[in-house]
Amino acid sequence: MNKKPIIFLVIILILLFSVSFAASDPKLVTTLNKSLTNVKSWIIKLSTPAAAIAVGTGVFMKKFSFGDEERIVMRKKAY
Repeated sequence: MNKKPIIFLVIILILLFSVSFAASDPKLVTTLNKSLTNVKSWIIKLSTPAAAIAVGTGVFMKKFSFGDEERIVMRKKAY
């Protein structure tokens, strides 16, 4: 038995079902997409100041190390 026509038929059926269901998303999928978009925006809003604080801490540690090698190494680990 030749398997090529069966595989071709299965691929056509999968494409038909995916196209027919892609036109209208279920309410659950829409709600999840909105929720994930909100979470992504909150993460961006929180991570930007956190990154600025981390960079600022590293800069201040370098500025106030006064040439002490141990403090400079500690600053590089924190930065």
